[in-house]
Amino acid sequence: MNDTPTPESKPEYRENPDPQHKRRLRVRIENAPGAFGWVHGTMQFNVDNTECLPPPKDNPGGHTSPVPMQMIPFELVRESDGEYVATVFTDGMIDEDYHGRGVCHWKLLNVQVQLKATGADSETLFMADMFGRELAAGEEKTIYYTKQSYPRHPETKLEKPFSSGQTDRSKMASYLTDDDTFTITLTTQEATP
Repeated sequence: MNDTPTPESKPEYRENPDPQHKRRLRVRIENAPGAFGWVHGTMQFNVDNTECLPPPKDNPGGHTSPVPMQMIPFELVRESDGEYVATVFTDGMIDEDYHGRGVCHWKLLNVQVQLKATGADSETLFMADMFGRELAAGEEKTIYYTKQSYPRHPETKLEKPFSSGQTDRSKMASYLTDDDTFTITLTTQEATP
């Protein structure tokens, strides 16, 4: 029996059961207009070296194979009002020859924290992202959001509203004062055993 993957077969990309490259993520929410009863986190991993992927079967438009992506959830633990901590990792996927074209190397693209007032579909989904390079550098990232969007902006027409905020406060509407905004700050450091 031949176990070599073929372009037609869809391999099962494997999560690392014992990641070693861990970082401690701290989430600090300040000046929020209310509580967040629904808090979730996900890490997004993408294959970094596309030459390990099969070529497209038919290539009339010059398209390549889609880059595999894997989302891995992580738990955020509440430490105090407005503060959460989590352990995230950069080696969440197993580098392997999934397609018979060489080892596919996975890279952590971003870490995302998602928050809602209670979790209802109609509420604004607030998203705070930290990208892989920011994690590796141990940077602190503050993102600004409008209080008016909590739990849902009264004028939105979206069924499932969302806000990814703004890292540059000066790019927000000029009429907004500091009292009209709240922040989510993400920081990371090496996780201690």
